[in-house]
Order: sequence, then C-alpha cells, then structure tokens
Amino acid sequence: MHTNHYPPDIFPGLWKDLESLVDQGLLIAPDEVFREICVKDDGLAKWGKSNKKMFIPLDVDQSQEVSRILEKFPGLVDQNKTIPEADPFLIALAKCRAWTVVTSERPNNSPVKPKIPNVCKSLNVRWIRLLEFFREAELKYK
Repeated sequence: MHTNHYPPDIFPGLWKDLESLVDQGLLIAPDEVFREICVKDDGLAKWGKSNKKMFIPLDVDQSQEVSRILEKFPGLVDQNKTIPEADPFLIALAKCRAWTVVTSERPNNSPVKPKIPNVCKSLNVRWIRLLEFFREAELKYK
C-alpha cells in the first residue's frame, strides 16, 4: 500500500487501523518488503520503520521456497534492477505459513513477466486485492 494512494493526512483512520493490525500480529510481511520500501525515503518508509515488528526475517523454509519460485518464475523479478524486489519473498512467506497475499497488482497474461496474482494462483497461494482486504478486515471509513 502506498502513502501516495492513501495519504495519512487524508486517511488517518486507515493508517491507525493498519497499525492496530500490526500490533495484533495480523499484518505481517517479510523483511525484504521493509528493505524494498526503505529504498525510497518517503512516508511509507517512515511508517514501516515505526511498525518494524510487522516484518519478519527469512527462515530456511522461506528461502527454499523463494528458490523454487524464482526457478519456476524467473521473470517475477527484474535481474537488472538495483532496487531489491520483495515479491518472491512475499509469496514464499504466504505459501510457507498458509497465509494470504494482499496486492494491488492484477493478473496478466505474460508467461515471461508474471505478476504476483499469477504466481500465487499457480502455487495455490490465496491472494486478494487491497479493497478485498479492507472488506475482510472490516475496515470502513466515513
């Protein structure tokens, strides 16, 4: 989720609710997501730093799953990018823990550059879009 799509000054309740989900251990991401968002020193990086407990370290099972994902879907990451890409780590964590991936991406039809939903579907990992997450978490705003 990006602070430019849901700026905290306009959606303060949303960000407070997300912090509550972090505090409850219900909003979790791999450390690689933290590294990726910290490349840009913006509002999302600042929020991530103040909610660091939501980011969990890579373990052996996840690492092995990342290797399998990248072997099957090498186009999921751009090998020429200098910015770290967390997508395979996010999917691996969800697969290893039987969790749901929340993404703003939409599936595509490219076998060369698949999106998160394509990889999740192929690996039987549940994924939902951001608005579905808001509904499932019963986050509503007036």
